[in-house]
Amino acid sequence: MDVTFQTDVGRFNYHVAGVLIHENRLLVMTDERSPYYYLPGGRVSMNEESTMAIKREIKEELDVEVEATQLLWIVENFFVEQQSQEQFHEIGMYYLLQLTEEDILKRGQEFIMNEGGYKKLSFLWLPLEKIKHLNIYPLFLKERIMNLPQVPEHLVEIKE
Repeated sequence: MDVTFQTDVGRFNYHVAGVLIHENRLLVMTDERSPYYYLPGGRVSMNEESTMAIKREIKEELDVEVEATQLLWIVENFFVEQQSQEQFHEIGMYYLLQLTEEDILKRGQEFIMNEGGYKKLSFLWLPLEKIKHLNIYPLFLKERIMNLPQVPEHLVEIKE
């Protein structure tokens, strides 16, 4: 059971995301319903540690094993989702990831995966310097991806 629930004023969501960088390129993704890019990851399940959740989500989305080497950001994110127009209050844990296998690198700069046989996910290895020009969420990535913190940072992002 995912740690997400609907209220009268919006949805609460406990989320993990992975920062995977290879040769100065960040792995970003999009899906069939999103007009923007975002980082791989997903919801944390009840009684699941966030480090285990990011490993599970990456395995589900990319079919690769990773290690969560460092917690970068703890983010309180308040936004209205573009497609559903649903108000979100999200707590996100953003981890720097390291590949434990390199099969993913053989897939090319752009590739498509199917999650669970039903959801088409498009992935792109994007040069770090291009992130600031990309339609990507959360917005703080545009500035912070070029200078990763040495210790976890707490961020609050409010987008209406």
